[in-house]
Amino acid sequence: MNMTHGAGGRLVDLPTPDCWNLLKSSEIARAAWNGPRGVAVVPVNYSIAEGALWFRTNPYSALARESGGELVAVEVDSLDPANRSGWSVVVRGVAELVEAQEAPEHLADLRIWPAGVRNLFIRIEPVEVSGRRLLPAPEDNHLSP
Repeated sequence: MNMTHGAGGRLVDLPTPDCWNLLKSSEIARAAWNGPRGVAVVPVNYSIAEGALWFRTNPYSALARESGGELVAVEVDSLDPANRSGWSVVVRGVAELVEAQEAPEHLADLRIWPAGVRNLFIRIEPVEVSGRRLLPAPEDNHLSP
């Protein structure tokens, strides 16, 4: 386990199974890809199925038009500002556009916050899953290097 010490909290690398457990505990992520005008980032509702991350969009969204077949990164995190702690998990993989009738059946219930029809799924088959947890600094605020 890799740990970084500093004047504040400690960063701890998370094992892959812990990353997957944290991914299962949330429903909002940020998807990032290299679009025609540079890096693009959008929030998405997501679910995990068949070892991949899935989200729904419409076929005309920038996400659908620009990310299909491209390497994307999806970040999920949770922060506790009061304790200066939290975690972040990043999944990297290629975005595959999947028609609704070809997606796993239970994903039809994937709750999407914005109104509107979202009849295209994007599947991210992970190439890399990594995460880190920020642990709060000890009360005495002294850490050994």
